[in-house]
Amino acid sequence: MIELTDVTLKYSSTKGIFNLNFKVEKGEAFGYVGPDNAGKTTTIRMLMGLIRAGRGKATIDGLNCFSRASAIQKNLGYVPEDVVLFDNMRVKEYLNFITQMRGMFGQKDAKLRDSLIERFEVETRGKIENMSTSMKKRLAFVTAMMHDPQTLVLDEPTSGLDPLMQSRFLDLILEEKRRGKTVLLSTHRFEEVERTCDRVGVLKEGHLVENMDIVSLRAEETKAYLVKFSAPPNLEQIKKYGFGYLQFSQSDYEIFAPGDRIDVLMKVLSHEKVLVFNSKNQSLEEIFKKHYQKEINHHEIKKEVKEKKLIEKPQERMKEKPQEKRKLLAEKKTKTKAQPDQEEKVREVTKA
Repeated sequence: MIELTDVTLKYSSTKGIFNLNFKVEKGEAFGYVGPDNAGKTTTIRMLMGLIRAGRGKATIDGLNCFSRASAIQKNLGYVPEDVVLFDNMRVKEYLNFITQMRGMFGQKDAKLRDSLIERFEVETRGKIENMSTSMKKRLAFVTAMMHDPQTLVLDEPTSGLDPLMQSRFLDLILEEKRRGKTVLLSTHRFEEVERTCDRVGVLKEGHLVENMDIVSLRAEETKAYLVKFSAPPNLEQIKKYGFGYLQFSQSDYEIFAPGDRIDVLMKVLSHEKVLVFNSKNQSLEEIFKKHYQKEINHHEIKKEVKEKKLIEKPQERMKEKPQEKRKLLAEKKTKTKAQPDQEEKVREVTKA
């Protein structure tokens, strides 16, 4: 299990991660998504014990991610976004080195390693420095998973891979999840989240702006259906039940329904002569864009209110200024009358 409680790690007032709270249960895959520089990699480096959180607590299987990093990594598989290997080593030499570091000497361990090499078609001959970026990433998969870890932390794991290898890797994630593994998948590929994850956290400028399961996320969104009728439908009945529609021709329509009211739509359409019914579901990417927009609109309103206040204050001071100016002039005149003229004082002293 992975758990973050009020975790903050600041690089500046706007860069870093702020008050992160989320949990990834055993046997669950959690998608961690957001634009570049949102704080995804910072979170993962902190989970790996590479950097210490400024505030809050991060644990994996109940162990502190920074102070117990070495103990955690014995049962953890990590694939970084940018893979760095020992380029001067030969591939077989490197695999043997990692095998020994992992304390793997049994035939069972070697069998899992070899099956991963075969699955990802890793070329084991030659030096690492001569491998392509894709081949290095596949080698990283093997070394991250060959000890059968219970927790997987994956940072943009499929970047640099061709579609076939991407698909094989996602299939492996699904298999590992079914076996009860805990998976944290950081990615900007929404199709990967749809395919593998149970829940998703949306990160924006270091803040977690959404944390919900994918079924609920989809259920709350409006879905569109392309429907072809053999006879004009009863549009009044469709409107009566609160469904919107667009008409393209006498027989072709696009009907809109909330994700949790599809069963009602089916009952309404059961009284019509439907020839074709195709769903036009939104992708997760489209859904997330809406959530980002809500967040952007909220920030823009706050910014607009703040700017309005800043504009109003100088205007208020400008209104008060003539009055203040008159007051100052009056005080100056009083002060001048109260004090004798300096030249007159000098003449009096000279005369004396």
